[in-house]
Amino acid sequence: MKKLALLCLVLCSLGLRNSDAQAVKADTSKIDIKIGPEHPLIEKDIYGYYMNFDIIIKNQTQHTIELSSIEAAILDDKGKLALRKYVDNAGLTPGKDVLVYTLIKPGETVSIFNPFHTFPLDVTIATVKYGFYFNYADGPEQKELNKKRLPIDYDLSAVKTVVPRVYIAKNDYILPLKGKIIVWDGHDFYSHNRRSADEIADPTLKQITANSSRYAYDLMTVDVNGNMYHGSPYKKESWYSYGQPVIVPLDGRIVAVQNSIPDNEYEGKAVKSPKLDPKTDPEGMGNYVIIQHANGEYSMLLHLKQRSISVTSGSLVKAGEQVGLVGFSGAAFYPHLHYSVTNGAKELAAEGLPNYFNDYKLYRGNVVVNVKRSRIDSGDIVESEK
Repeated sequence: MKKLALLCLVLCSLGLRNSDAQAVKADTSKIDIKIGPEHPLIEKDIYGYYMNFDIIIKNQTQHTIELSSIEAAILDDKGKLALRKYVDNAGLTPGKDVLVYTLIKPGETVSIFNPFHTFPLDVTIATVKYGFYFNYADGPEQKELNKKRLPIDYDLSAVKTVVPRVYIAKNDYILPLKGKIIVWDGHDFYSHNRRSADEIADPTLKQITANSSRYAYDLMTVDVNGNMYHGSPYKKESWYSYGQPVIVPLDGRIVAVQNSIPDNEYEGKAVKSPKLDPKTDPEGMGNYVIIQHANGEYSMLLHLKQRSISVTSGSLVKAGEQVGLVGFSGAAFYPHLHYSVTNGAKELAAEGLPNYFNDYKLYRGNVVVNVKRSRIDSGDIVESEK
């Protein structure tokens, strides 16, 4: 054990933790690291760059291991270190705890989310070298000892080099709701839409082969003060979103429609869903419209109101046309529109794509910004100008 710790310290002095940001000489046969998608996309707005991807870790040792830290070295197009970020086991509330799956059993595969997701605009991101550092954690004594170890003291390490690609928008989208809306949940690091991975610790979600919600939005209508409902929130009619028109965000062809799922209801303070055949709505999409656009992109508009959809599969639609109404169907806790752009028409098999919206107002308190083209994300209050 002492020899191994000494070896790790030597590797540390030679590797990613050194100022030259070279790769750690790790035994990667023991720890398998994959990235999903393989080449992450870089989004951009006036505030910075953003990367949204999953890190899949397989423990190929005979030990339970504990992820003690992750470091990321951002290299520019000349291979020079531009920025370094890390999370580790230091602090009263260790930063690594945000990763959730830090204890990995022998043979187990877990998925965590890239913790280094936002970068300043003055940084050139050509490659990112991720260093992963692990401690053995086979019993209570080892786990307790690990709490006292320095971040530079570890038992195993692995490195993964990520080569991201700058996202180039192919299509021009408009917001799929009229009026003032809030992005109640977007795709930032803490968004629940982002929290669906292609490899996941929960065995009940093994049917997921891609994250179609990676860049999804939960959109809700708000009043002039930003309120999402009036009166009791335990009545679906109290939500300003309920019954609002859903419009086509981009010209395309309807490829799939579901129009028969009854809306959920509130029973006291709980959501009461209708009893359905398990095959009727297995993904919890509720009533939906899926539109195929140019350049291999698809719009998914979910949780629509029962029998409100006015289009049929195969029909051509134009941006701005109404296709249905916001409802409360499927896996929804409140009436809202779930909207995502994907590279396919299958909810669990298509990979989510970023998309930029054209011609909208961005509300920042008393300040209103007219945006010609940009991304939106959690917390933004926006309104289409179209």
